Amino acid sequence: MMNRTFMNGYYQGVVEVAPASLSAAQVEELAVTMTIQHLRHAGVAITTIHDFLVDDIGANSRLVTKFINLTADELETAQARIMAIAFAK
Repeated sequence: MMNRTFMNGYYQGVVEVAPASLSAAQVEELAVTMTIQHLRHAGVAITTIHDFLVDDIGANSRLVTKFINLTADELETAQARIMAIAFAK
C-alpha cells in the first residue's frame, strides 16, 4: 500500500498549485479527481483511496463517491472542465 504521508502530500500539492481563480469547491474537486486517478494508476485499492480521502483528508464524501469509479478518461475530462473554468476567468 502507498504511504499515507505521500498520499497526503500529493493531495496537498494539487491544492497548492491549483489556479487562484478557482473556488474552494473547484479546488477540492480537482484535488479529489487527480488524487483518485494518481492512486488508482499506482495500484491503490478503491476502498483505500475512498477511506483516505474521506477519513484522512476530510474531503466531501459525496464528491469522492461521484468520482471514485470513473475511468481515467472520465477523470481527465472532469479535470479539464475545471481547468477550463480557471482559465476562462
